[in-house]
Amino acid sequence: KGMESVINSSPDLARLPVFSKAASLKGIDVISCRLYFDRKIETRSPANVFSRFEALRGAGGTFFMLDQFQPDSLAELWGRDPDSIGVDEELGSVVACDFYNAGGLMSCSDEDIVRILTNELLPSAVCQFADAKLVDSWVGKYGGTVSWFSPGSYDKRPPLEGEGRNVLPNVKCAGDWVRMGDREHGAKGLCQERAFVSGFEAANSLMKDTTREIFKPHQVLAVREDELQFKLGVQANNEVMKYLPRFWTR
Repeated sequence: KGMESVINSSPDLARLPVFSKAASLKGIDVISCRLYFDRKIETRSPANVFSRFEALRGAGGTFFMLDQFQPDSLAELWGRDPDSIGVDEELGSVVACDFYNAGGLMSCSDEDIVRILTNELLPSAVCQFADAKLVDSWVGKYGGTVSWFSPGSYDKRPPLEGEGRNVLPNVKCAGDWVRMGDREHGAKGLCQERAFVSGFEAANSLMKDTTREIFKPHQVLAVREDELQFKLGVQANNEVMKYLPRFWTR
């Protein structure tokens, strides 16, 4: 919806095929939640995925333990002044939960979504959540705002360079949906990580094409090399796909 709104408001951009095609792409619904608990909850990993739970109603889900990711910023996560926290006061876990392709949940009230998370999904994933008390919560619903990588959409996705440096050098594209060409990164397939990386690449390209001053490009770090068993699995799959027709993409 963001790109569609921008292009609809800019006749000059709408005349360029790259942007008008990008504006025609549709998105999926997403629900974002923030949950605050009265105690710290230990999990095996700070980043986790919900899968095949009936309560998801067709959505995919993730939950992130923000207090584990940002242990030095607990006060800020709780919206507290660090100086106001007592020596013996312990702030509980803060959990960020997201539902993607969330059309089946969009009609639910905020209270029902929080209840599904605290009574069903989170305790099923980590049993310690059953003993924790919810202190505060926030729910945001965003219809059609997340990239939908539907069959046939690739050619409509905008390249990182936009219409190109020879046509419009001061407009670049970033996000998980852009085509990065020879600057493609190992985060391909990871929405937030790829959006982050493409933002640096777009900024580097914008500076290169528009500034006359010497600047130091931001260094984009490569992901670590894939493990051997994964490489072997990919190799075996590629060999099988040479002979097995991809009937599901036709």
